[in-house]
Amino acid sequence: MAVSPKHFQVPSSFTLHPSSSFSSLIPSSPLSVTASTIRASTRFSSIRVRFSRRSIVRYNDHAGEEEEDSDEDKEEDWSFEEAVTLFNKRDYYKSHDALEALWIQAQEPTRTLIHGVLQCAVGFHHLFNNNHKGAMMELGEGVCKLRKMNFEGGPFHEFERDVSAVLEFVYQTQLELAACSEDMCLTMDQSDRSYQLLGGYAAGQSIYSLETLVDFNNEMSETTSILFSPSSSSSEPTRVKLPTLSATDKHLLAFTYDQRF
Repeated sequence: MAVSPKHFQVPSSFTLHPSSSFSSLIPSSPLSVTASTIRASTRFSSIRVRFSRRSIVRYNDHAGEEEEDSDEDKEEDWSFEEAVTLFNKRDYYKSHDALEALWIQAQEPTRTLIHGVLQCAVGFHHLFNNNHKGAMMELGEGVCKLRKMNFEGGPFHEFERDVSAVLEFVYQTQLELAACSEDMCLTMDQSDRSYQLLGGYAAGQSIYSLETLVDFNNEMSETTSILFSPSSSSSEPTRVKLPTLSATDKHLLAFTYDQRF
Protein backbone atom coordinates (compact mmCIF):
# COMPACT_ATOMS: atom_id res chain seq x y z
CA MET A 1 0.00 0.00 0.00
CA ALA A 2 1.40 3.36 -0.96
CA VAL A 3 2.14 5.96 1.68
CA SER A 4 -0.22 8.92 1.87
CA PRO A 5 1.37 12.36 1.52
CA LYS A 6 0.29 13.18 5.06
CA HIS A 7 2.95 10.71 6.22
CA PHE A 8 5.55 12.19 3.92
CA GLN A 9 7.89 14.36 6.00
CA VAL A 10 9.62 17.23 4.26
CA PRO A 11 12.31 19.68 5.36
CA SER A 12 11.23 23.12 6.48
CA SER A 13 12.80 24.77 3.47
CA PHE A 14 13.89 23.94 -0.05
CA THR A 15 16.69 25.64 -1.93
CA LEU A 16 16.48 26.09 -5.65
CA HIS A 17 19.82 25.53 -7.35
CA PRO A 18 21.16 28.70 -9.01
CA SER A 19 20.56 29.28 -12.64
CA SER A 20 21.64 32.19 -14.77
CA SER A 21 18.56 32.68 -16.89
CA PHE A 22 14.85 32.04 -17.15
CA SER A 23 13.70 30.37 -20.32
CA SER A 24 11.11 27.80 -21.23
CA LEU A 25 10.72 25.74 -24.33
CA ILE A 26 7.24 24.47 -25.10
CA PRO A 27 7.21 22.50 -28.34
CA SER A 28 3.97 22.53 -30.26
CA SER A 29 1.96 19.34 -30.19
CA PRO A 30 -0.67 17.95 -32.56
CA LEU A 31 -4.30 18.83 -31.87
CA SER A 32 -7.04 16.23 -32.07
CA VAL A 33 -10.49 17.72 -32.71
CA THR A 34 -13.85 16.13 -31.94
CA ALA A 35 -17.36 17.49 -32.33
CA SER A 36 -17.49 18.99 -28.87
CA THR A 37 -13.93 19.42 -27.63
CA ILE A 38 -10.44 20.42 -28.62
CA ARG A 39 -7.63 18.57 -26.87
CA ALA A 40 -4.19 20.12 -26.82
CA SER A 41 -1.29 18.48 -25.05
CA THR A 42 1.82 20.43 -24.15
CA ARG A 43 4.98 18.94 -22.72
CA PHE A 44 7.22 21.20 -20.73
CA SER A 45 10.88 21.01 -21.59
CA SER A 46 13.66 22.17 -19.31
CA ILE A 47 12.95 25.47 -17.56
CA ARG A 48 15.89 27.32 -16.09
CA VAL A 49 15.04 30.07 -13.67
CA ARG A 50 16.81 32.68 -11.62
CA PHE A 51 14.67 33.69 -8.66
CA SER A 52 15.67 37.01 -7.18
CA ARG A 53 13.23 37.23 -4.29
CA ARG A 54 13.82 36.49 -0.64
CA SER A 55 11.51 33.59 0.15
CA ILE A 56 13.23 31.20 -2.25
CA VAL A 57 16.86 32.22 -2.68
CA ARG A 58 18.78 35.19 -4.03
CA TYR A 59 21.75 34.82 -6.33
CA ASN A 60 23.74 37.88 -7.34
CA ASP A 61 26.83 38.07 -9.51
CA HIS A 62 27.42 41.67 -8.48
CA ALA A 63 26.60 43.52 -5.29
CA GLY A 64 24.81 46.25 -7.23
CA GLU A 65 22.20 43.82 -8.53
CA GLU A 66 20.72 43.25 -5.08
CA GLU A 67 20.39 46.97 -4.56
CA GLU A 68 18.74 47.28 -7.95
CA ASP A 69 16.28 44.47 -7.13
CA SER A 70 15.42 46.15 -3.83
CA ASP A 71 14.51 49.38 -5.60
CA GLU A 72 12.43 47.39 -8.05
CA ASP A 73 10.60 45.65 -5.19
CA LYS A 74 9.68 48.99 -3.64
CA GLU A 75 8.06 50.13 -6.88
CA GLU A 76 5.83 47.06 -7.18
CA ASP A 77 2.40 47.39 -5.63
CA TRP A 78 0.60 44.08 -6.01
CA SER A 79 -2.97 43.20 -5.19
CA PHE A 80 -4.01 39.70 -4.22
CA GLU A 81 -6.22 39.44 -7.28
CA GLU A 82 -3.24 40.24 -9.53
CA ALA A 83 -1.27 37.45 -7.86
CA VAL A 84 -4.19 35.05 -8.38
CA THR A 85 -4.48 36.02 -12.06
CA LEU A 86 -0.78 35.28 -12.59
CA PHE A 87 -1.17 31.95 -10.80
CA ASN A 88 -4.13 30.95 -12.95
CA LYS A 89 -2.19 31.91 -16.09
CA ARG A 90 0.53 29.51 -14.89
CA ASP A 91 3.03 32.36 -14.50
CA TYR A 92 4.11 30.84 -11.20
CA TYR A 93 7.40 32.74 -11.21
CA LYS A 94 5.79 36.18 -11.18
CA SER A 95 2.88 35.04 -9.04
CA HIS A 96 5.46 34.11 -6.41
CA ASP A 97 6.87 37.65 -6.55
CA ALA A 98 3.44 39.19 -6.08
CA LEU A 99 2.46 36.83 -3.26
CA GLU A 100 5.74 37.39 -1.47
CA ALA A 101 5.28 41.16 -1.56
CA LEU A 102 1.87 40.67 0.06
CA TRP A 103 3.14 38.06 2.53
CA ILE A 104 5.89 40.36 3.84
CA GLN A 105 3.33 43.00 4.81
CA ALA A 106 0.52 40.73 5.99
CA GLN A 107 -0.53 39.96 9.57
CA GLU A 108 -1.82 36.64 10.88
CA PRO A 109 -3.91 34.75 9.96
CA THR A 110 -3.76 36.25 6.46
CA ARG A 111 0.01 35.85 6.45
CA THR A 112 -0.22 32.06 6.81
CA LEU A 113 -2.86 31.87 4.09
CA ILE A 114 -0.79 33.87 1.60
CA HIS A 115 2.31 31.86 2.49
CA GLY A 116 0.44 28.64 1.72
CA VAL A 117 -0.62 29.85 -1.72
CA LEU A 118 2.91 31.16 -2.34
CA GLN A 119 4.45 27.76 -1.61
CA CYS A 120 1.97 26.13 -3.98
CA ALA A 121 3.11 28.53 -6.72
CA VAL A 122 6.73 27.53 -6.07
CA GLY A 123 5.71 23.87 -6.04
CA PHE A 124 4.07 24.05 -9.46
CA HIS A 125 7.07 25.91 -10.85
CA HIS A 126 9.29 23.06 -9.64
CA LEU A 127 6.93 20.43 -11.06
CA PHE A 128 7.10 21.91 -14.56
CA ASN A 129 10.84 22.43 -14.16
CA ASN A 130 11.25 18.64 -13.72
CA ASN A 131 12.23 19.11 -10.06
CA HIS A 132 9.70 16.63 -8.70
CA LYS A 133 11.15 16.31 -5.21
CA GLY A 134 11.11 20.08 -4.80
CA ALA A 135 7.53 20.15 -6.05
CA MET A 136 6.43 17.60 -3.45
CA MET A 137 8.17 19.52 -0.67
CA GLU A 138 6.68 22.89 -1.53
CA LEU A 139 3.19 21.58 -2.32
CA GLY A 140 3.25 19.58 0.91
CA GLU A 141 4.19 22.60 3.01
CA GLY A 142 1.67 24.75 1.16
CA VAL A 143 -1.13 22.27 1.84
CA CYS A 144 -0.16 22.11 5.53
CA LYS A 145 -0.49 25.88 5.85
CA LEU A 146 -3.81 25.91 4.02
CA ARG A 147 -5.17 23.16 6.27
CA LYS A 148 -4.22 25.22 9.34
CA MET A 149 -6.85 27.72 8.22
CA ASN A 150 -9.62 25.12 8.77
CA PHE A 151 -11.62 26.11 5.71
CA GLU A 152 -15.20 24.90 5.71
CA GLY A 153 -16.07 25.99 2.18
CA GLY A 154 -15.40 28.60 -0.46
CA PRO A 155 -12.62 29.11 -3.02
CA PHE A 156 -9.73 28.55 -0.62
CA HIS A 157 -11.21 25.25 0.54
CA GLU A 158 -11.61 24.13 -3.07
CA PHE A 159 -8.04 25.20 -3.83
CA GLU A 160 -6.70 23.27 -0.83
CA ARG A 161 -8.60 20.17 -1.96
CA ASP A 162 -7.32 20.40 -5.54
CA VAL A 163 -3.70 20.97 -4.51
CA SER A 164 -3.94 18.02 -2.11
CA ALA A 165 -5.14 15.88 -5.02
CA VAL A 166 -2.13 16.96 -7.10
CA LEU A 167 0.24 16.17 -4.23
CA GLU A 168 -1.26 12.68 -3.92
CA PHE A 169 -1.08 12.26 -7.71
CA VAL A 170 2.59 13.25 -7.89
CA TYR A 171 3.48 11.01 -4.96
CA GLN A 172 1.69 7.97 -6.36
CA THR A 173 3.11 8.44 -9.86
CA GLN A 174 6.61 8.84 -8.43
CA LEU A 175 6.13 5.54 -6.60
CA GLU A 176 4.89 3.92 -9.79
CA LEU A 177 7.87 5.20 -11.76
CA ALA A 178 10.37 4.13 -9.10
CA ALA A 179 8.92 0.66 -8.55
CA CYS A 180 8.90 -0.50 -12.16
CA SER A 181 11.80 -1.15 -14.48
CA GLU A 182 11.82 -2.75 -17.91
CA ASP A 183 12.13 -6.21 -16.33
CA MET A 184 10.04 -6.15 -13.16
CA CYS A 185 7.82 -4.21 -10.78
CA LEU A 186 8.12 -4.17 -7.00
CA THR A 187 5.36 -3.64 -4.46
CA MET A 188 5.68 -0.23 -2.80
CA ASP A 189 4.76 -0.12 0.88
CA GLN A 190 5.79 1.90 3.93
CA SER A 191 9.19 0.26 4.26
CA ASP A 192 12.56 2.01 4.08
CA ARG A 193 13.12 0.19 0.80
CA SER A 194 10.15 1.98 -0.73
CA TYR A 195 11.60 5.37 0.16
CA GLN A 196 15.01 4.32 -1.15
CA LEU A 197 13.47 3.38 -4.49
CA LEU A 198 12.21 6.93 -4.90
CA GLY A 199 15.86 7.87 -5.21
CA GLY A 200 16.28 11.00 -7.29
CA TYR A 201 12.53 11.46 -7.90
CA ALA A 202 13.11 11.31 -11.68
CA ALA A 203 14.92 14.63 -11.49
CA GLY A 204 15.36 16.22 -14.89
CA GLN A 205 12.98 13.79 -16.60
CA SER A 206 10.02 15.28 -18.43
CA ILE A 207 7.28 12.97 -17.16
CA TYR A 208 4.42 15.43 -16.60
CA SER A 209 2.59 17.38 -19.28
CA LEU A 210 -0.52 19.54 -19.55
CA GLU A 211 -3.72 18.82 -21.44
CA THR A 212 -6.44 21.41 -22.02
CA LEU A 213 -9.98 20.48 -23.05
CA VAL A 214 -12.23 23.14 -24.58
CA ASP A 215 -15.94 22.37 -24.34
CA PHE A 216 -17.92 23.98 -27.17
CA ASN A 217 -21.18 22.94 -25.50
CA ASN A 218 -20.43 24.84 -22.31
CA GLU A 219 -19.57 28.37 -23.44
CA MET A 220 -16.06 27.36 -24.55
CA SER A 221 -15.07 26.49 -20.98
CA GLU A 222 -11.57 25.13 -20.53
CA THR A 223 -10.31 22.42 -18.19
CA THR A 224 -6.59 21.80 -17.81
CA SER A 225 -5.16 18.58 -16.39
CA ILE A 226 -1.69 17.37 -15.44
CA LEU A 227 -0.81 14.15 -17.25
CA PHE A 228 1.67 11.54 -16.06
CA SER A 229 3.15 10.25 -19.29
CA PRO A 230 6.73 8.99 -18.99
CA SER A 231 8.39 8.06 -22.26
CA SER A 232 8.87 4.49 -21.03
CA SER A 233 5.11 3.92 -20.64
CA SER A 234 2.83 2.76 -23.44
CA SER A 235 -0.37 2.83 -21.37
CA GLU A 236 -2.98 5.58 -21.29
CA PRO A 237 -1.69 8.58 -19.25
CA THR A 238 -3.21 9.17 -15.83
CA ARG A 239 -4.30 12.71 -15.05
CA VAL A 240 -5.38 15.11 -12.31
CA LYS A 241 -6.95 18.56 -12.49
CA LEU A 242 -4.53 21.49 -12.50
CA PRO A 243 -5.65 23.73 -9.60
CA THR A 244 -6.73 27.31 -10.12
CA LEU A 245 -7.80 29.81 -7.48
CA SER A 246 -11.01 31.83 -7.75
CA ALA A 247 -10.53 33.89 -4.58
CA THR A 248 -10.69 37.70 -4.63
CA ASP A 249 -9.42 40.47 -2.37
CA LYS A 250 -12.75 40.27 -0.50
CA HIS A 251 -12.22 36.57 0.26
CA LEU A 252 -8.76 37.37 1.61
CA LEU A 253 -10.00 40.32 3.65
CA ALA A 254 -12.58 38.12 5.36
CA PHE A 255 -9.81 36.26 7.19
CA THR A 256 -8.35 39.47 8.59
CA TYR A 257 -11.34 39.77 10.91
CA ASP A 258 -12.01 36.05 11.40
CA GLN A 259 -12.77 35.55 15.09
CA ARG A 260 -11.56 31.94 14.99
CA PHE A 261 -7.94 33.12 15.04
